[in-house]
Amino acid sequence: MIASPDILAHNLQALAQRDPALAQRLLDTTPAELEWSLARDGTATAALPADASDTADTQKRPLLLTSRYDPMAEARKLIEPVDLGKHAGVVMLGMGLGYHVAAIGRDLVDGTLLLVFEPDIAVLRAVLEHIDHSAWLGNPGVVLICGDVDRGSLLGRIERFAGVLTQGAVLITHPFTRQRHATAIQAFGQLVTELLAYCRMNMATALVNSARTMENLTANLAFYAGGAGTDELIDATKGYPAVCVGAGPSLAKNIDLLRDPRLRAKVVVIAAQTTLKPLLDRGIEPDFVTALDYHEISQRFYEGLASLQRATLVAEPKVNPAVLANFPGSKRITRDSFLNRLLGPAAPDIKRIKPGTTVAHLSFYLAQHLGCDPIILVGQDLAFSEGLYYCPGTAIHDVWAPELGAFNTVEMMEWQRIVRHRGHLSAHRDIHDQPVYSDEQMLTYLKQFERDFAEAKQTVIDATQGGLAKLHTQQMTLAEALATHATRNVPALPKPTGLLRHGDVAKAAQQLRHRVSEIQELARLTRDTAPLLRQILEHQRDAARVEKLFARVLKNQKRVEELDEAFGLLNELNTLGTFKRHRADRAIAYAADDDAFARQRKQLERDLENLKWLEESCQEFLAICHAALRRLDHKPVETPCPVS
Repeated sequence: MIASPDILAHNLQALAQRDPALAQRLLDTTPAELEWSLARDGTATAALPADASDTADTQKRPLLLTSRYDPMAEARKLIEPVDLGKHAGVVMLGMGLGYHVAAIGRDLVDGTLLLVFEPDIAVLRAVLEHIDHSAWLGNPGVVLICGDVDRGSLLGRIERFAGVLTQGAVLITHPFTRQRHATAIQAFGQLVTELLAYCRMNMATALVNSARTMENLTANLAFYAGGAGTDELIDATKGYPAVCVGAGPSLAKNIDLLRDPRLRAKVVVIAAQTTLKPLLDRGIEPDFVTALDYHEISQRFYEGLASLQRATLVAEPKVNPAVLANFPGSKRITRDSFLNRLLGPAAPDIKRIKPGTTVAHLSFYLAQHLGCDPIILVGQDLAFSEGLYYCPGTAIHDVWAPELGAFNTVEMMEWQRIVRHRGHLSAHRDIHDQPVYSDEQMLTYLKQFERDFAEAKQTVIDATQGGLAKLHTQQMTLAEALATHATRNVPALPKPTGLLRHGDVAKAAQQLRHRVSEIQELARLTRDTAPLLRQILEHQRDAARVEKLFARVLKNQKRVEELDEAFGLLNELNTLGTFKRHRADRAIAYAADDDAFARQRKQLERDLENLKWLEESCQEFLAICHAALRRLDHKPVETPCPVS
């Protein structure tokens, strides 16, 4: 049972394909001294010596990493709850000698995540010296975490699997690891549970809002193709501090500091659209207002405002068109990957700003785009500080105004807003160590922020002075942050002309008509293919007939492949159908049925269901595009019009 440098080299070479940093850490780590032996069936086993065991066991016996009698049977029993046909995510809490992990890892297909957490890097190094796990360590679906990890870092590692994880996940705890590292296992398990909630929320949002988002994107085509982008803002205030203003209850504690014109001149103020009115009421006009909300209620944030001289709206193209129509000042729009693919050669050349989940996230990304450093957060409670949802004076209070009276105050409406979702509330401690409630949605936003802060090159200061603490930030008051960093006047910011480039708008309309013809062709191919598949299903064992039918199906498939870009755009709308297709693919891939006809039948039934969803999506896509063309052809294009 001698350690082999060849085995270690093979393991680290496979791991380095996916995680070179961890491979190097393992190479630099001194391996744990394990007691190796052979089980009755000849399988390697190991134990942590008694003097190295740090468990509560007063007898200090060697701690087994696996069964000394039948490690493989133990591994099979451990993974019994795993059904890869249903579970797109498998989380291994502890690796031990890795036999149970290997049993899953070697059978992974595309679209499955195997997340392995091992708290002890020295034990892992020793295992990789003795047992060859290279067959699964290099699998693209494997994420190996060793040692401490925070929410933001873990989210960054697994976010590409977010859609997959909503199809089902299972957690498997290794007994040895739980015995020795109970606290670490519990903490990581809780972290994974929170991230699964984050993934579910994002998927639910995509499923519910995909059609509305596409309607807004195409309704804003004129401004996207012919309006002002954000490239002029790249590093426009590099090295100057930015204050990103959120609408949390704690905003009222410190925002009045920016009323001082001397301080105001020394910072870039970026306000979420919900905070615009509270700032203006205090005599503070921001430099930028961010917007991305799809709902028409967003226009209430701009009602009754006089023309803004300083503030520029920076909006994502998915924003409700009423926002671009009603904002009383300069406007810029960010890059959007869907519209760029839709417009092809007619798309504007705009450098990317990371899309935001909320306006608060977009404000942070805009500050990075501007080159601001540090980035100071205020009003970003991410909790119901003092039993409130919003800072007093936000536009939502205007919406509630008709319902207010002697027996229904703003404070009561705030509390009703909170308890309406009591099933999603959870208790926490705020930055002052006081009890505070948050909910699943805000905790999701916190995870994304912490991921962004972990990746940020800029210093991030949390000057909210309330709410939940945030990892990877410096905590100080706004007064302290301004005194330290607001030391020189910010240079003048570039302003857009406000005029649309009508030639570019005309090119966009022409390209949209081309896309309409492609989607019409996809709809025809879908209608033509469905009866062919039904005939194949009916006459499955008639080889000659099926061969002729398949030839016609393959001809249609080839044409669809030629329309690959349009087909990809269609699937952006067909989110539910795509979700169902991936789930069916998984069930088929891991089905234990070896009968070729039974497997083919499942594939045909899956394809027929998929064609039904595609046909419905084609019709919806065409309706959205025709509405957009009517706006481009028959409505004034100086500013986009609200959805009619």
